[in-house]
Amino acid sequence: MPTYIRKIRRCVKINSGTDRNMPFIKFTESGRSFAPKATISTHGALSFNEGACSRFGIKTHEAVVLYYDPEEFLIGIELTQDKTVEGARPLRKRTMGADLAIKPFLDRWDIFPKGTTSYPLVMDEETGLLIVDVKRGTRRGKKADFNDE
Repeated sequence: MPTYIRKIRRCVKINSGTDRNMPFIKFTESGRSFAPKATISTHGALSFNEGACSRFGIKTHEAVVLYYDPEEFLIGIELTQDKTVEGARPLRKRTMGADLAIKPFLDRWDIFPKGTTSYPLVMDEETGLLIVDVKRGTRRGKKADFNDE
């Protein structure tokens, strides 16, 4: 028997329900994704999954300010407490995630995903902006094409 199995058996009484001396952390949060994602719907909503909200503290903020880099096709998202700052869009906090209306922003920059599309969400350490790469979305199990017609 491998050494690591003996160690596990010493630390955990299998099926006993006890975690005494257990070097492992039990994972109980099924049905959730911890990978931070932003989703743009065909109706003009930008949604953040619970993974994004947890990792970046999105729900601790009241609004966001949006930026766009038309050369790189990147959306920049600045989290803010101040709903009155120029360009601020109010953040709606949900039980699982958060969202905001961004249709005017999408219209202004001609960002029209063919369907509701999810994007990896990362933080730019230099600027503190959350970044959505519009070229890297996935739609209902498919690779989404930027401005797919």
